[in-house]
Amino acid sequence: MRKYLLLILMSTLFMAPVAYAHTMDKSTLYADVSETAPTIKEIMVLHSIGLLGYNGKDVNLNPTENLSRQDFAGWVGGFFGLKGATVDELAQAAKNEDYVSSLEGDITYKEINTALFHHKLELENPDATLTKEEYISFLTDHLDVDMGGHSLIQMGGFSEGPTGTIEDVVAGDETGVIINGTTYMLSGHPRIFADSTDAKSWVGQTVEKSIFTTGGSHQHGHDQSDDHHEGQSADTPTLQYIQISSPAQATNKTQVQSENATPLDQQQSTKETNETSSNTVWIIALLVLAAVILSFVFVKRKK
Repeated sequence: MRKYLLLILMSTLFMAPVAYAHTMDKSTLYADVSETAPTIKEIMVLHSIGLLGYNGKDVNLNPTENLSRQDFAGWVGGFFGLKGATVDELAQAAKNEDYVSSLEGDITYKEINTALFHHKLELENPDATLTKEEYISFLTDHLDVDMGGHSLIQMGGFSEGPTGTIEDVVAGDETGVIINGTTYMLSGHPRIFADSTDAKSWVGQTVEKSIFTTGGSHQHGHDQSDDHHEGQSADTPTLQYIQISSPAQATNKTQVQSENATPLDQQQSTKETNETSSNTVWIIALLVLAAVILSFVFVKRKK
């Protein structure tokens, strides 16, 4: 009986769509990070480009712990496409390339500035160490810093992707979204911030942010495996990260904006509403008056 159950399970796995084999969403990224965490979007962006990963031991982020040089070096090694099959091998490769001076102890702001930003950032406390939460905030704040014609995202072989309403999707072994009449395919290991990973449910929803893997870029991801669909050209840009806002989220956003409105904003809104109502009343009054005059003229002519 066990053998039959095992065969059924294996058959089910082989029948699963290739496009979803390595898909990660906000609920499956880290075991200790909730999908409702305040920084989940920032975490997913950094994870998608390889500047936030795993330590090779578990799938926990441990955000309040200090970021070690070992972990940072491993992520940097993957980000820059250095040779290595494990986090430890990538960390050693990063050290050999002088991205870090040591694999012992915790990383500092100064060392991150050296490894990723070519000393371009002005730091208040360069020798301070930082937690992973602080690292996430720090990198997010500086992702678009111009370093002589390129940003940090571009250094890793990425670029900003399309935004807009998803008109339709391509589903099956390969997954893609159609925005403004153009089809954009997802990579083999996309990070998806959405209510559902079912592509068909995205139709009519809005892509708020996306990130391309540019043609010919090196690979990223904690497993260091191929990041393209089978049969898809390595030079074809694909979406590595896609952030989708559902209609419900857009409604909630409008409600939050209304709740956060200042008294002046509310007063202005009330004034505009009253003016609109007043204009409507005048229009109705004029229409009624016109009808009365026409009726009077019609009756007079009839007499």
